[in-house]
Amino acid sequence: MVRLCSIQHASIPETPGAHYNGSGLLGLHWEHMLKSHWTLLLICLGALVIRLALLGFIEHPGVGDPNHYYNLGRLLADGKGFTIDYIWQYNNPPDDLVHPEDYWMPLTSVFPAVAMSLFGQMVQVALLPFVLMGSLIPLVTYAAARQFDCTETTSLLVAGASALLPEFVLNSLRTDTTVPNILLVCTSILLLTRGLRRGEIWPFVGSGLAAGLAYLVRSDSSLLLPMLGVTVLAYALWGRTTVARPARWRYALLVPLLMILLAAPWSLRNLQISGTLTTPKLDYMFYLTDFRDHWVYSTELNLQTLLASQTPAQLIGKRLFEMAASAKLLYTQLDVFLPVAVFGGLLLLLRARDREKWLTLAPALILLGGVFVFYTTLVPFKSEGGSFKKAYLTVIPLLLPLAGYALEKAVSDQRMRVGVMALAILFTGANAVELVRADARFAANYLNTMRGVAAQAQALPDTNGDGEIILMAQDPFMLRFVGVRSVMIPMENRDVILEVAQRYGVDYIMLPPDRPSLDAVYNGTETDPRFVPVYDPTGRALVFYGLDYSAGQ
Repeated sequence: MVRLCSIQHASIPETPGAHYNGSGLLGLHWEHMLKSHWTLLLICLGALVIRLALLGFIEHPGVGDPNHYYNLGRLLADGKGFTIDYIWQYNNPPDDLVHPEDYWMPLTSVFPAVAMSLFGQMVQVALLPFVLMGSLIPLVTYAAARQFDCTETTSLLVAGASALLPEFVLNSLRTDTTVPNILLVCTSILLLTRGLRRGEIWPFVGSGLAAGLAYLVRSDSSLLLPMLGVTVLAYALWGRTTVARPARWRYALLVPLLMILLAAPWSLRNLQISGTLTTPKLDYMFYLTDFRDHWVYSTELNLQTLLASQTPAQLIGKRLFEMAASAKLLYTQLDVFLPVAVFGGLLLLLRARDREKWLTLAPALILLGGVFVFYTTLVPFKSEGGSFKKAYLTVIPLLLPLAGYALEKAVSDQRMRVGVMALAILFTGANAVELVRADARFAANYLNTMRGVAAQAQALPDTNGDGEIILMAQDPFMLRFVGVRSVMIPMENRDVILEVAQRYGVDYIMLPPDRPSLDAVYNGTETDPRFVPVYDPTGRALVFYGLDYSAGQ
């Protein structure tokens, strides 16, 4: 952790940046620091206890992406490697349901895999690494506050707020990328700032290693590379008078070098499997005109299809909408009290024109600006799917010191400051508990519905004699969780949908489809003899259709 204050006078002041001299006070200083670190440890332990208590509400690792990471982790724990046994997208259509995972990054699924290998395959066990990592978020928040030159007391208060931020607590109870990415990206940026300020080599080494691991968690962590370049430029323009030994900034080259070295094995593995260093057809994300285009099978997506599908007004309107939605996320993800404090601190910093503090914030603000532009203008449908939200959550610990800065400026009395922040933390924690409980109820209700679906599907006849019921549906992740293998309904016409179903041995298609070509069949406004109703559970919105590949239209 980076500490920016030392000893100067006979007492231990709370003035940021104060310096101490005198051998008689050195022991007092370290006693004070030790007390602060014990307090920080208690904050982390408190965060851990709260998360463990909430773990009792959890039956499912999280709907959507977290479910996939859990499924992959379970297969890893079974010794099957980075393979999955269902199909949820068709960027590189596999030969079989069992195939290598070639879309998402690998590290997140390793955490539940290790836990389940050691302690058994249960949801609560799979979540333990994320619970533990979530409890460590106060450490990086505290380090960021000290690097920002907040007082010890304020830094501890800000760390306490991060321990109970609702989205941080919720994501600590999901097998998802958010929490590990927070720790790795924030660590990388904190070490980068230390390296630029002190000219030491080891912070750059640590920053590069953390950045490389972050890329193996989320591919959008590659945006750390342009952030590095812009940050070094900012220091070169405005930081030469305040930063030691700028000539040693050449060590910053270690960051991209180590990041690339860590990412290389996975990229080479992808090259061997699919012929590309990254996700196959990665460029498709720039040409989406509908979120469901993620599931095209044979349709090509390119600039021509983008311009043919939407008018300039529609293209611009979508991007403006995502900008507005993402701007709203900037404050809603901070719960109720913290938006006022964080944005208030930003306004106070603008008025103060404190160059050194701006340089400290620079990497986080540059990265946030980069992901905002990337997701809202270049890949707005990824932003619609929640990618910008996750990227923003990643840098929040580096922005929370602004809340501490605002409190120090606005509330001079330390006891009053502690009281205000304690109330804010209390209300934030209460909101976190309610958010987790609401999410757990939703996931449990959905899980119960899908368990019923799985039971009904298993009771249906095996139409192709392969000894297994394979479904085509909208949520292969959840179906695999309840023991049914499936393939995603392609965003294609009916002929292609049947082609895909036949290729992968599908027995039944589960509707509603949320696909334009099948909606009319489900709604009953059209009939197609190739889609045969076979089961309509009473009181359910989900129905099964058999597939008659030989029937005429």
